[in-house]
Amino acid sequence: MASRAEKGRAGEQRAAAFLTARGYRVLARNVRLPGGEIDLVCSEAGVLVFVEVKRRDTGTFGSAIDAVDPGKRARLRRLAADYAQIVAPNARIRFDVVALDGNLLRLHRNAF
Repeated sequence: MASRAEKGRAGEQRAAAFLTARGYRVLARNVRLPGGEIDLVCSEAGVLVFVEVKRRDTGTFGSAIDAVDPGKRARLRRLAADYAQIVAPNARIRFDVVALDGNLLRLHRNAF
């Protein structure tokens, strides 16, 4: 049985491959900053895209997209602002979510 961390890494790997196949360029993974972590930082059509990967094996605790609640969105916005200020201060940015519900993968572009 895979640990929670192993399942998380596998989900992020699957999301990265999915995004790459759709023309995204993965720039960084698991970017740790004071206050949290950004799962994937990508570039797509000249836009810096911050991607949250959420996985739910069952619907017991709701869907994967539901787990990206207002608190999580606010935290990701703060982290992205810090990252962009250092790496690409003039970049256009976007937030996408890759939701994995069981075997179903969904991309939510411009999710928030």
